[in-house]
Amino acid sequence: MYPNVASTLNELGNLALMNNRHDEGERYFRRVVAIYRDVYSGKHYLIGIGLANLGSAFMARKQWKEAEALFREALEMYAQTLAPGHFNIAITRIKLGRVLLRQKLYKQAHVETKGGFDILSKQSSPAVSWLNNARQDLAEEEKGMNGTL
Repeated sequence: MYPNVASTLNELGNLALMNNRHDEGERYFRRVVAIYRDVYSGKHYLIGIGLANLGSAFMARKQWKEAEALFREALEMYAQTLAPGHFNIAITRIKLGRVLLRQKLYKQAHVETKGGFDILSKQSSPAVSWLNNARQDLAEEEKGMNGTL
């Protein structure tokens, strides 16, 4: 298989998620991860992207533990293949923060969300929607840590 096939499957997976076809998105993302693992001998940032997108399919189905594990695996791959301030690390940390927040693990969620937010806010043109979502999660995490939720 070729990386451009995986790239196409990744886009199909994203479209499936946008249209609430989570099972279909999961299938696409599993194939993406398998192709990238094969092509890149198990070590490449694209594997991390596939894992993070697969985690998003689980997050969309509110399968928090499964999503958490995939986001953590993606971050491990990024640690081996990307610079610490990379955009993909920021986005995945924000996603991890979100699933931890949904599990009411407020302190852990805050560490991840804040870490992702800090990275993203330093980018030359950060995605405003990601920053706004992270701000909302940070506020909810603060309330949870203070017992006001």
